[in-house]
Amino acid sequence: MASWPQLSAKAAAEGYRCDIDLDLKPRWDDGATAYLIRFDLSGFKKDEFKVLVDAGGRLTLRGQRPSGHVRVNKALQLPPTADFDKIAARFDGRMLCLTVPKLRVAEMALARMDEAKEVAAWETEAEKERSEWDRGQVIAAAVAAFALGVVVTHKLLSAKHV
Repeated sequence: MASWPQLSAKAAAEGYRCDIDLDLKPRWDDGATAYLIRFDLSGFKKDEFKVLVDAGGRLTLRGQRPSGHVRVNKALQLPPTADFDKIAARFDGRMLCLTVPKLRVAEMALARMDEAKEVAAWETEAEKERSEWDRGQVIAAAVAAFALGVVVTHKLLSAKHV
C-alpha cells in the first residue's frame, strides 16, 4: 500500500513542487480459473492511469496525478498460463483489480503441440541438410579412394614392366 506524502502548508503556499515516483506492490491471488492482481491507487482518478499488456505477457501500469506530481510506472511479467487477450479491469476509486483468466489445459496443450511441431519441422530440415552433407562426404571419399586405387595400381603395374 502506498503512503502519500503531504506538503506542509508553508511549502504549498510557496509553490513547492514535489515529484514522487510510487513503487506499487501488487497483491496476487491465484484462483482456480484466474489470477487476481490488485494495486492500491488511492488518490488517482480513472483517467490518470493506463494498463497495457503486450503480446509477450508484460503488463505495464503507468499513470500520473497532475496535483502533487505523483507518478506510477510498474511493469510485471504475467505467467505463461495467463490468457492475455481476456483481461478484465475494475477500478473503484481506490483499488484497481485486474482479473487475468488462465488458459484452459486444452488450449495450453494445443499451444505446446504447435510449438513442438515447429521445433520438429526445424529439426527435420536441419537433419535433411546434415544427411545431404554426409551423403556428399561419402561420395567424395569413395571417389578419392577409387582414384587412389587407380594411381597405386598404375604405379605397381608400371614398376613390373620396367
